[in-house]
Amino acid sequence: MSETKSPSQTRLLLAQFLFANNIDVETLYKALGADLAECDNEAVSHMAGIIDGITLATAKIREHGLEEWAKR
Repeated sequence: MSETKSPSQTRLLLAQFLFANNIDVETLYKALGADLAECDNEAVSHMAGIIDGITLATAKIREHGLEEWAKR
């Protein structure tokens, strides 16, 4: 049985997948049917933090490559 991934590991894998497949976060949310206008403020704030983290990871992956980005 495979090991359960932590939330941060899951976000990292998602960022890598999005980068590898050239999918931006807005496209992902649209594909999932997420409507931020209908979410409460705390949920939107939390999702914004996750998006910021994924955006940062994606930028570092582009700059340093998939194998090296987390070391910088």
